[in-house]
Amino acid sequence: MPMTKLPLIDGGFLLTESHHSPRHVAGLQIFRLPKGKGSAWLRSLLNEMRQAKPGFPFNQKLRNQVRLQYELETDDHLDIDYHVRHTVLPRPGNDEQLLDVVARMHANLLDRERPLWEFHLIEGLSQRRFAFYIKMHHALGDGVTANRWTLESLSTSVRKMSVRPIWLRDEKPAGFDEQDVSYAQMLIDGIKYIGGGIKTAVDLSTLTAKIVQRRFFDRDSQVALPLSAPRTSINAQTGAARSLTMTSYPLEQVRAVGKSRGASINDVVMTMCDMALHRYFEEHGDTHDGPLVAYMPVNIRTEDDDGDGNYISLLQVKLASSHRDCLSTLGEVQASLASAREVYSGASRSAVQYYGLMVALLAQFQEALKLGEINAQVTNLVISNVPGPKKPLYLKGAELLGIYPVSTLPPLTALNVTAVSYVDRLNFGLIAARTSIPDLSLLTSYLDDAFRELAEATAVPNVG
Repeated sequence: MPMTKLPLIDGGFLLTESHHSPRHVAGLQIFRLPKGKGSAWLRSLLNEMRQAKPGFPFNQKLRNQVRLQYELETDDHLDIDYHVRHTVLPRPGNDEQLLDVVARMHANLLDRERPLWEFHLIEGLSQRRFAFYIKMHHALGDGVTANRWTLESLSTSVRKMSVRPIWLRDEKPAGFDEQDVSYAQMLIDGIKYIGGGIKTAVDLSTLTAKIVQRRFFDRDSQVALPLSAPRTSINAQTGAARSLTMTSYPLEQVRAVGKSRGASINDVVMTMCDMALHRYFEEHGDTHDGPLVAYMPVNIRTEDDDGDGNYISLLQVKLASSHRDCLSTLGEVQASLASAREVYSGASRSAVQYYGLMVALLAQFQEALKLGEINAQVTNLVISNVPGPKKPLYLKGAELLGIYPVSTLPPLTALNVTAVSYVDRLNFGLIAARTSIPDLSLLTSYLDDAFRELAEATAVPNVG
């Protein structure tokens, strides 16, 4: 039977998954109903979407695990009603109800006996709104891939009435190898695997040596090493329960804050998170030594890469060591990000990806061996910034109001902050382990405060 090999990096998200650390990612899209339309229109839309036959990888389920690679096969008996679901919020249908429902949905592992995705249409939101919650395993693709699929499933024209659900895929992307599994093929694969492994091992050793050189011999204190993060209250066994909040900022204002100091949007996002967490820890009496260390997922695609799957790696980035004022914090974070990029520059893509996977496995081992109480941590939180659509999008005349990421939590890491731009807004999705951060809305309000403080300090006018 023809089967598809899942690339090792993609399979790493399956290898490191546990009940407390699901490896699925999701997006929450909020729409406004077209004028004159209501529940009947939504039910008709859902029925129309269910008629779309899932394509690759939405029609694939796990088959085997050979060495460290997973294999996929087409699910000839895919139950579309299982994957495409409908939820109605009770009145008043406010955002808090929506976030609570999505947080409960997000806490559940995807069924490995079925294709690794779910789609939920959520109606009943106030102000004539409805939402899509789209959840898929990280092994199927990264945030850049998911954003591209979102673009392809929507339209820039309000008049376009055809519907193309995200799972309606026509072609298998590059990077996936389909073949009839045989002993001869397995032997050939083994030779390729060893040869590629030797080159990757050399590249990985070079990258590791460069990191050690910069940290210890060049005395660059901004270089983050594995197990260099301080232990905080948000670095503990996460449990399965999740909490979720959202917030949004004018994109041009964020860009202007950074530009005034020669910084990027990503620098500003990282600084806002650092400032908000610093205040949150102070409020809760959480003292720790040294700067926080953040996982920063980075897109390592080249100009020639247009395939699906995962072309990201997790870089460790030190945040500010002192918080005298917001501008000094921004300067420290900016310098630390520049140092991290320089360390990884010149390394092969495979070396960067495997280094990130090794660091992630280290955290997995810490969790499995119940070593969360030791002082040294792999990382404290995840901060990600993904560029999104620049033009307004529509679905059969319904306007897309906003896109909010709902991401994953690594082992012993109770907070993930992911930002996605849409038209003129930068939308933040914060997801946390409910037991470790029961008051996530407070942290979100501190994020708002951090943004206002940076805007005031850089004299950037409020643009709404």
